[in-house]
Amino acid sequence: MLKDHRRLGVLVLLGGGVLLLLWYLAPWAVPHRLFGGEGVLLNPFGHHLPQGGLPPGYSDGWLRLLFYASLTWLLLALLAPWTKAPTRGLYWAGFAGLLLFLLTYLLFQASVAQVNAGAERPLLRRYSLGLGSYATLAFGLYLLLLARVFSPGGLAFLVRRRGLVVPVFSLLLASLLGGVMVAVLKENPGQAASWREAAMLKLDLITYTYQLLYSPLVNPSGFLQSLLLATPLIFTGLSVALGFRGGLFNIGAPGQLILGAIAAMLVGVYLPGPRWLVLPLAILAAALAGGLWGALPGWLKARFGAHEVINTIMLNYIAASLFLFLISANEYRFFGNTLFLPFKYPGYEARSHEIRPEARIPHWTDLVAPGGELSFALPLALLLGLLGYFLVRRSLGHRVLFGLLGMVAGYVLGGLLPGPAVAFGPDLTSVRLNGAFLLALFALLFFHFYVFRTVGGYELRAMGLAPKAAEYGGVLAGRKMVLIMFLAGALAGLAATHYVLGGGIDEYRLKQSLPYSVGFDGIAVALMGQNTPLGVGLAAWLFGILLTGGLQVNLQLGISRELVAVLQALVVLFIAAGGFLPRYFTDPLRAAEVELKEEARKREAEEAKEAR
Repeated sequence: MLKDHRRLGVLVLLGGGVLLLLWYLAPWAVPHRLFGGEGVLLNPFGHHLPQGGLPPGYSDGWLRLLFYASLTWLLLALLAPWTKAPTRGLYWAGFAGLLLFLLTYLLFQASVAQVNAGAERPLLRRYSLGLGSYATLAFGLYLLLLARVFSPGGLAFLVRRRGLVVPVFSLLLASLLGGVMVAVLKENPGQAASWREAAMLKLDLITYTYQLLYSPLVNPSGFLQSLLLATPLIFTGLSVALGFRGGLFNIGAPGQLILGAIAAMLVGVYLPGPRWLVLPLAILAAALAGGLWGALPGWLKARFGAHEVINTIMLNYIAASLFLFLISANEYRFFGNTLFLPFKYPGYEARSHEIRPEARIPHWTDLVAPGGELSFALPLALLLGLLGYFLVRRSLGHRVLFGLLGMVAGYVLGGLLPGPAVAFGPDLTSVRLNGAFLLALFALLFFHFYVFRTVGGYELRAMGLAPKAAEYGGVLAGRKMVLIMFLAGALAGLAATHYVLGGGIDEYRLKQSLPYSVGFDGIAVALMGQNTPLGVGLAAWLFGILLTGGLQVNLQLGISRELVAVLQALVVLFIAAGGFLPRYFTDPLRAAEVELKEEARKREAEEAKEAR
């Protein structure tokens, strides 16, 4: 016990030392920032004022009082490990740190509101908190983490959630290394009068870079744009994750997406009919085409033992060539004969004819506010669908059926209810987010129910963990391989609906600029998401946020958008290395040992308690 107290005390002391250093060197707040990154940097030990003084009307008196309160909190936190109840003390200190950060934010916002009242001052791009304030938040979370780890069962608690711990820790490591790269490659946006001001400028540059990268979280149009970019990544990430779960490496998502796009174009352009029929058929065609293209390497592996990685890579090239063959020209010469194709739209650009209005997936504004009035259809569909699923106490099939019926009833009823008038600005309506995002959410639900709630999903996971044992247990390995690759291809094919039927780029067409490379990005999404539906969804959204914020980083600071690609690569690299965490976070057998030890310790504690 004394040894644990010492270890806990050392860890808290080290964290406190880093916090003090950041308090001294980093700015706590930036009340005014210019285009290019230079700004007024406030610090209790001395400001950096590039314009000679604080902005007119701004007062920094709150900062020194806040510093003394923060210093008192830090001293109490350093003493917590040596009390009779160290973990309880750390819990209190951690929550106090979160409240202190909230107080910092409120005081800063109140002081900024007095400057240029009524003028437009975008958050982050014109004013923001600094690294010194964020360090307070980080240390508070660090104390809570230590309190949980050193509590009874704390290590087993983290090991059970290693699917979250490894990607989060890998993201932190990638962010630290990315910050070092920014500090080395980008010069300070301002002149420093001392080494401390130089350090302050450099730390603010790193902080501002990441603030811009994550700015879509606080900007409505950026938030929608991040969902737009995340939609195809969800499909392709699920496609790769499903293959991983079944012990297969589906690297053919780009080709499967292309075949899905071709099929969706053929139905959307050439099949007449009502919307209720044509749109579902176009979506189904995209899934079937991608699924059949994925099933082909699955069959080759099951029948001949051909490796799926080689087959899917080769099929990617075939799909890309077929794609260009259809929309690059309308006439081809073969052995003296002319072949006429009707798919290319007249003109120099390689693109198809426009998708018929009946086959188009609605824009997000048409789903949220059709006709300019807020619709209750989607909220009621979600509410009644959840009620139908959770209130029915029968088999899984019945619960899913009642959930779907509740969604349909809610959508119809919500569409009949009148809603208040609402208007969106051009910055929001210009974002081409569409109903394919809802399809992506349904794909996440399908992945969860099929893989974790059905017999077929159990067999799939058994194939991935121990194929020989699964085959011995009665799983038909060949059929299961073909089915896994079919479903993986169908998910990748559905990603095409976002681009072709939903106009996710700029037009409702199949174009040469179709970004089928998102199929390869799905590998990174699946790895970061640890092949779970929730993880894949969050990882895809994170990549969407970074891609959207990367544009602001390029515009404001002149840093290349390739920084986002570097961060993605580093995240994948660190995940492959297990985040450099102990083996029990990456090895299921070691993880089981940790949990067994914790269960044994609990039994011993209960027996000792009964003996008293």
